[in-house]
Amino acid sequence: MPRTLPLHPNVLILTPTDFTTAAASPTSVLDWVRSPNGQQQGDHGSCAAALLPADEDVVLVLPPRAVSWHRVALPKVAAARLRAALDGVLEDRLLSDPAELHFALEPDRRPGQKLWVAACHKSWLRSWLQVLEAAGRPVSRIVPALWPTSVGGGDRGETVHWAHDEGDGVWLATANPLGVRSVPLRENGTSTFGHSSFGDSTFGDLGPAASSANGHLPMASDPATTSWFADPSITALAEQVCNQRFDLMPPPTWLLRCAQSDWNLAQFDLSLSSGARRNQRLRQSLRQFRSAPAWRPARWGLAALLLSLMGGINAKAWMERSAMAAKQAAMTQTLRETFPGETLVMDAPLQMRRGLARLQQASGTLSTSDLEAMLAAIAAAAPNAAPTALDFSPGDAKLGAWNVPEPQLQALQQALNERDWAASLEGGSLRIRPKAP
Repeated sequence: MPRTLPLHPNVLILTPTDFTTAAASPTSVLDWVRSPNGQQQGDHGSCAAALLPADEDVVLVLPPRAVSWHRVALPKVAAARLRAALDGVLEDRLLSDPAELHFALEPDRRPGQKLWVAACHKSWLRSWLQVLEAAGRPVSRIVPALWPTSVGGGDRGETVHWAHDEGDGVWLATANPLGVRSVPLRENGTSTFGHSSFGDSTFGDLGPAASSANGHLPMASDPATTSWFADPSITALAEQVCNQRFDLMPPPTWLLRCAQSDWNLAQFDLSLSSGARRNQRLRQSLRQFRSAPAWRPARWGLAALLLSLMGGINAKAWMERSAMAAKQAAMTQTLRETFPGETLVMDAPLQMRRGLARLQQASGTLSTSDLEAMLAAIAAAAPNAAPTALDFSPGDAKLGAWNVPEPQLQALQQALNERDWAASLEGGSLRIRPKAP
């Protein structure tokens, strides 16, 4: 019945110890087992959700009596309308309002073919998911404890019997190709094998096909297709009532077996995508870091680190501002010492360049703003290149109608840019200016 799945690290498999209450609460107890790879059994126990071990992958197992099974033909509708179509198909088979139930389809389903639909009370299931999420254990997969088995050949298929204790009684759950049902082996201290009533179970109104009682499903006697398992604590009672030998199956081993199935009831509005699980874990981690006492030292450490970083950044900024102010003061002092006539300092570098240009002009010395200096630079870079058109203003010359081809003109532009000039080609003209210091 189970199949081998890819190994998953750190799997926590759990199931409600008492699922007959209307909703879960933070004090509700769960049976759990850990597995390092999804195949081998590790630690196990029973505790409230907040005390559960923390693992990357959490699998919630629903007890047999919490799920009803219905064989229907899957309508050929769009995925967005599938849930509404199931409501219409199952409405006559259910005693509860379909809107109050959660549905899940069997794996590998195909539109137009008959398949099994699992149903359980949505509010009850959602309460467990919320309790586990609040405890920092968001569920990644939901599986049934028993599910209808596949037909092996002809009209024969595997039958699995499981005798177990659910707290309010001892039950024999049976799964075969016709569905799943549970009957009490003992109720109030009396063996009642064959009695199919749900009693006061919260899940007695799932419908005629519920896991407890729509007549007796055939119990195959062929050892090749029938398996009998029992909780060690009730094996003697099960063998006495059923007159059949049972193989020992401790609850942790059974939970591990359930997690190895390919069923996943997390579908439709309870679908738990990988992105949703990551968001759940992130939100829970942030809540714990913000308020959990265990994270108080980390919070203080983070606050101290942020304060030290802010202090270091402010100190660095203050040092940079001080160095910039010192440079500006030095340039202002140099300007006033070199050009005493400059009494108002607005832009010391620009004022010094202008003052230097005036001195050069007064002394007859060429500056980079003069046409002679520009032509000398062109002659030095390309002796054979000469323009025949000129448009000049101090510090800016536009020369055109060159006697050299375009590639040589581009080489001249590059040569000037590598020196103290800013040259650019504009159409067939070369514009040249001194580079800004």
